[in-house]
Amino acid sequence: MEFFKPGKRYDFLSLWKPMVVASAVLVAASWALVATKGLNFGIDFAGGTEALVNFEKPVDLAELREVVTTTGLEQPEVVAYGLTAEGRYFIRSRTQSLLSEAELARLKATMVEKVGQPQVWEALDEAGEQVRVQFAERKTIAEIKAALDASGFAEGTVSLQAERTNPFYLLNLPGVRQRLDATLQAKYGAPYHGVDRFESVGSAVGKQLRDQGILAVLYALIGILLYVSFRFDLRYSPGAVIALIHDVSITIGVFSLTGLEFNLPIIAALLAIVGYSLNDTIVVYDRIRESLQLGLGKDLTDTINLSLSQTISRTVLTSLTTFLAVLSIYLFGGGIIANFAFAMLVGIVVGTYSSIYVASPVVVAVDGYMAKRAPQAGGSRGSSPRQVTRG
Repeated sequence: MEFFKPGKRYDFLSLWKPMVVASAVLVAASWALVATKGLNFGIDFAGGTEALVNFEKPVDLAELREVVTTTGLEQPEVVAYGLTAEGRYFIRSRTQSLLSEAELARLKATMVEKVGQPQVWEALDEAGEQVRVQFAERKTIAEIKAALDASGFAEGTVSLQAERTNPFYLLNLPGVRQRLDATLQAKYGAPYHGVDRFESVGSAVGKQLRDQGILAVLYALIGILLYVSFRFDLRYSPGAVIALIHDVSITIGVFSLTGLEFNLPIIAALLAIVGYSLNDTIVVYDRIRESLQLGLGKDLTDTINLSLSQTISRTVLTSLTTFLAVLSIYLFGGGIIANFAFAMLVGIVVGTYSSIYVASPVVVAVDGYMAKRAPQAGGSRGSSPRQVTRG
């Protein structure tokens, strides 16, 4: 199938100046949005809780959302998980703990009153749901449990961390999971089968995941720079990397503009976009190199126009079929994967565009710059890139 007439030469680079200006404006606007408005980080990065709850049969989604809200979770997101008939629901909230500072202070005061002043009192997690305690003298678990009950944590448990003369005791306080489970059990009774999966992410862990995600994208760009330098020529590398930065920046900017949740799957989408866009760029670069080796085109700009004309049908076909496949995922894949698919849709569009109007013009610009710096190395083609046959 050919969307463009075979053998016809299109003057793509005649529009390179307005296209490059438009791209620069979009990239600058994207980072300005990120700097001013920021990103709507999901619980992967901002911290929070996720729970997968199971019912004997489907329940009313609006009613379930209201019930979950009564537990104290902040703006809970409740969506059906898997097949509708399975009765499984995914609950997400940015609430990391349902324990207030006042409750924890009351617990410590009660413990001091009934058991004695602890030598060690430290929270083992950010949520404060697990506390390690040590006293000057050995106490019984029953004494500590009685103080726990008196402070209002009857559902809490006490255990020894290690058997020793003066041991540490672990206070396991009822947290988000226990309260959510108890609330749903009280409301739905036997048809409610419990929490199948529960995950909690603290803000410190979320920040670490966010930093690692940023590093993953940066490492990918550095690796691509080295790969393209070896595979083609140093003059091609800046164009490929700038095109990828362009694609990633605009995709992030769209997420900042729309306020869609930005989480770990979106980092995976950005890496997939990097790979997809690079593949398009490599195809164009391969054709440019072949055309240069065959001596086609009056100059470098004409050679690039010829190469783009020869690959444009393949580019459009590949992008269109991929776009339709991802669009199906976006429309029918459900809420959990929708943001990932949306990021891919944006990346496919800007990636296809950047292969033509970002990567290629940069090759011309870099070649012209290097030719001015070393005119004696011009060779028979003047400003054309050095012809290499590696790869």
